[in-house]
Amino acid sequence: VGELKVDKAWRAQVEKLDALASFVPQVPSTLQAQLRDYQLEGFQWLAKLAQWGVGACLADDMGLGKTVQTLALLVDRAPNGPALVIAPISVAMNWQSEVARFAPTLKIRAYQQDRSLNDLGAFDIVIASYGMLQQDAAAFAAQHWHSVVLDEAQVIKNAATKRSQAAMALTADFKMIASGTPVENHLGELWNLFRFINPGLLGSKDNFA
Repeated sequence: VGELKVDKAWRAQVEKLDALASFVPQVPSTLQAQLRDYQLEGFQWLAKLAQWGVGACLADDMGLGKTVQTLALLVDRAPNGPALVIAPISVAMNWQSEVARFAPTLKIRAYQQDRSLNDLGAFDIVIASYGMLQQDAAAFAAQHWHSVVLDEAQVIKNAATKRSQAAMALTADFKMIASGTPVENHLGELWNLFRFINPGLLGSKDNFA
């Protein structure tokens, strides 16, 4: 190990990791919610991964506040560019009300009402369903996002589906998934979810299997 020779990219990653030790993310003052201790810990963990430049899988059980932890992060990141939230249609409606309630500084762009991605900028949050993502995959892929969130992300567990392919085509500075059930049937499903947030981390599908 003492003879290990590494390149600039390796050293840059180590420096980023070292810097995270002193990075203490602060909950945005405009978030209209009091986070519980474990939610604060979740937000800080998400924010540290975003700062490092890697994706995140938030897999709390149902009812523990994955949405509010995610919203804290999206409010924190909002000044630097637009966010995209993809969720099942029923959950997407809930996202709109949660944003209005907890994150009033975010500007909601409900995709089912205005199927346009024009003029997106800081503080914009586009909320769409997986079906809309699949139908308009090219438009979503053409937009570079500052943050992308897939809620109920087990929806893309099957790599062969068009829904999964549309998700993989998204480009973003930070990607995260939220799911109470990241593994429903077998670990191969987790491989595809991690392919979305951190491509290559778990190796090839065959090697992982």
